[in-house]
Amino acid sequence: MPDDILGGIVKRAQATIGDGTDMALVVGGAAGAEAVLEVVRSWFPDQTADITDEVLAIIAGGLLWYYGERLHERLVPVGFGVAVVGAAGWSEEWVSGIISMLEKKEV
Repeated sequence: MPDDILGGIVKRAQATIGDGTDMALVVGGAAGAEAVLEVVRSWFPDQTADITDEVLAIIAGGLLWYYGERLHERLVPVGFGVAVVGAAGWSEEWVSGIISMLEKKEV
């Protein structure tokens, strides 16, 4: 089951970036993730009060990624960029810890 879920996410990510415009919109979504969070928090202050920025970016970006085409097809790559920023922020401490193990040690 988890492999099916991950496989579906990978297939959707592959289908998200079809041209240069899509790639630019993914980058734009990543760059504008904080602004998206401000908009979401302004509309739902009580509901989002206890949610971290990283988790909220994953949720908001994921919703735009999966359902954004209902408003405009170009929202899909924007949502993907927002979700990637959320996932990166959520895993930053763990990944940074692993990478820092590669630092050259003074002898």
